[in-house]
Amino acid sequence: MKYAFVALVCKMLTLAGKILGGGTDLPGKIALKMYPQIMKKLSFKGKVIAVTGSNGKTTTSNLIAHIMRESGYKVVNNELGSNMKSGITSALVSAASLSGKVKADYVVLEVDECYSRFIFEDIKVDYYLVLNLLRDQVARNGNPDVVFEKIAEAISKQPDMTLILNANEPISMNLTIPDRTLYFAMERTSRSTDECVSGTHDCKICPRCFHEMKYDFYHYNHLGQFHCSNCDYGTPKADFLGTQIDFDNKKLLINGEAVTIPFDTTFNMFNSIAACAVCSTVGITMEQFRSGIAGFKGAKGRRESFSFEGRTVNLMLTKQNAASLDQSISFVLEQEGDKTILLFVNNVIYLDYKDVSWLYDVAFQRLNGKVKNVVCSGNRALDTAIRLKAAGIPEDVLIYENDITKVKDALRRTEGDIYILAASAFGDEGKIIEELKK
Repeated sequence: MKYAFVALVCKMLTLAGKILGGGTDLPGKIALKMYPQIMKKLSFKGKVIAVTGSNGKTTTSNLIAHIMRESGYKVVNNELGSNMKSGITSALVSAASLSGKVKADYVVLEVDECYSRFIFEDIKVDYYLVLNLLRDQVARNGNPDVVFEKIAEAISKQPDMTLILNANEPISMNLTIPDRTLYFAMERTSRSTDECVSGTHDCKICPRCFHEMKYDFYHYNHLGQFHCSNCDYGTPKADFLGTQIDFDNKKLLINGEAVTIPFDTTFNMFNSIAACAVCSTVGITMEQFRSGIAGFKGAKGRRESFSFEGRTVNLMLTKQNAASLDQSISFVLEQEGDKTILLFVNNVIYLDYKDVSWLYDVAFQRLNGKVKNVVCSGNRALDTAIRLKAAGIPEDVLIYENDITKVKDALRRTEGDIYILAASAFGDEGKIIEELKK
């Protein structure tokens, strides 16, 4: 009876949130306060899939859920990205019956890397996709080795779970459990490099024997084809391999099967291969995958294009993640024509607005001589400008404007297509779009 009452409260709060546009984790917070063991009361008709990683978990989990729905299956997922315990409680309890049954063919959950261990205590997970481990929100997460330990703890709570790991990422690849692990990977592409050009490289030594790690090529940061100089640790044979990557036409082969996707970035090529690995493993056919991914649209506000006074504007949300911002910079540099970057950096709300150290992990020096202007905005505009100066960006290239209402005037003093790199943590980057669209 207690479960039914608390579940009803959670459902009503979730419905109210949808009507009023409120947060997606509040119902779960209240439910857990009223009944801390509520998730243990859930039972699942279908398979439960968890998706985590420093980069790409929202896009990939939503992509998997979309493809499954397009294939005719009933799916429950936390599509808005509330990926800690309260958000997942909201998603699952609001979808369950008052007896605790989640009547879905598949449950696809985006889970925070550090909170997986708490979530896995309460529910049985069948498949766990780990996309990557990179330096991400270091003030909260610490370095990737700390996050690795927390994910390993989560895995230990699920003795029958199948792991799906990135064979090109040597930190998370060390989570491998014999006979329970599948791998996805991507061959060398036109954007791969012989040397790491990113601002961070977190796997210069082997995580098993601590000797030097060698790389045949890099996709970005420490993702690539690798092998230890001392032991047999290295890129394993992939069960799902992306080849013949055609960024311009958004095409690739996955295990020899041609697929057209709605993405043109390196990390989203990875996300697509990872999604294929999950879908294929649970029984989705390649034809269903191909059809489903073709109609996928990513989460609103993460990637968007529109026009501003005859100029093309591209928004790329990177959050406060050096690897993601480095990838956004790489994308900008690959585009033709004159370019202006609007770099929006706001406060980290959970640290009392103090941390900007992560900016020094980004390879901003690559912008030197390659862009017309960089407009620094957000309430850390001046800190961002100092970081850019330290990277050698000339003073006459920089424009500072921390008042979002004046960003439009600042951009009028620049040239070329505009690329908004919103390096934000739960901030008001959406207001920039509102201002430019007025």
